[in-house]
Amino acid sequence: MRVLRNGSKKLIKEINRFKVLNIIRHQHPISRGEISKQYKLGVSTLSYIIEDLKSSGLIYEVGESTSTGGRRAKLIEFNKDFGSIISVKIEEKQVLLALTNMDAEIIAEKEISFGDDSSPESVVNILEKGIHKVFESCDKDINNLLGIGILSSGLVSQNDGSIIRSSMLGWSNVPITNMLQEKFEDVQIFVDNNINGYTLAELSNGEGQKSNNFLVVSVGAGIGLSVVIDRKIYYGALGGAGEFGHTSIVIDGYDCHCGQRGCLEMYASEFYFENKGRELIEKYPDSKIENFNFSEVAEVAEQDDELAKVLVGEMSHYLGYGVRNLINTFNPEKIVIAGEGMKYGHLFMDHVQEIAQKNFFSKVDMPTQIVASKLSKESWLTGGALLAINHIFQEPVYEKEQTII
Repeated sequence: MRVLRNGSKKLIKEINRFKVLNIIRHQHPISRGEISKQYKLGVSTLSYIIEDLKSSGLIYEVGESTSTGGRRAKLIEFNKDFGSIISVKIEEKQVLLALTNMDAEIIAEKEISFGDDSSPESVVNILEKGIHKVFESCDKDINNLLGIGILSSGLVSQNDGSIIRSSMLGWSNVPITNMLQEKFEDVQIFVDNNINGYTLAELSNGEGQKSNNFLVVSVGAGIGLSVVIDRKIYYGALGGAGEFGHTSIVIDGYDCHCGQRGCLEMYASEFYFENKGRELIEKYPDSKIENFNFSEVAEVAEQDDELAKVLVGEMSHYLGYGVRNLINTFNPEKIVIAGEGMKYGHLFMDHVQEIAQKNFFSKVDMPTQIVASKLSKESWLTGGALLAINHIFQEPVYEKEQTII
């Protein structure tokens, strides 16, 4: 449990500094006058903070604003090259790495495969080597690395930086941040669930620019959910809010890797293609399906393969009811559907919309927007970078939190 710092002049000064810095970071370039309008500080206090941030190398002045009369104001720019960030996404059989600047702009990416049932120790060693290699490939100084954001499947604890349980990876109680901290001692390291990372990208660059209360659902190899309330991700008591894929949709249905039966993930994702496809394959001897992964099933469905069309149709049926349940539970402004499966959204989203929009609120003319994410697949890594950046720049109101800026 995090403990709030006691109020003091020092704390007030630090909060003021971070508030000003974050206004600049999110709205650069910006004038002093505009900062003053948004965060009412005395002229001398604001000038002191600006000069301090300039001397630290976090901001600099550029050009001048347009003017309708009088002296034109100088604009303040955030120094996005102040340091470097590493974003990590741990997938079932590979890790994705990205080197970014302090604006989460990707400079370089790297994919590294690992074998089935790889131990956390081996994956951490792979990460260490990969991080050094990506810096070398860009001729960047690794001493400027300020933060690492790690995204993983499963139940993740931000409090102690551990992966409590990832049934996809077969990991339990893995102190991933501490393990990587031993390799990068002076770097701040943070961990979160994959879909929460993607949602940070939506908040910064996507649907979150227009909505304050929305859900992000990922569809593909599994099912994920992130809940945004008043522009903040809701984590629940232990950090596990959003295990939408493990809500029960079929009583005593297919066994799920989480240990339950009948989970939505077994019916509204790639797992359904494997489970149901194996049952039906003998009835469709002409089917071209071989591996039952999402992309293969979707691609042969586009070629009018009958079995593939049945599987995609039934998968969308379950997904539609799952999304309907979300609407009835959260009454969100919007639901954003993302994930690798959305490459083939034209095959199933109309059916999902048809089912989901017949919800409780539709009876009183309160429709919920259901939209496809417009972000690119690189946004998972953008989100991992934002995970680290947002923590680094958060106001230092809690005890025992490092401040490196």
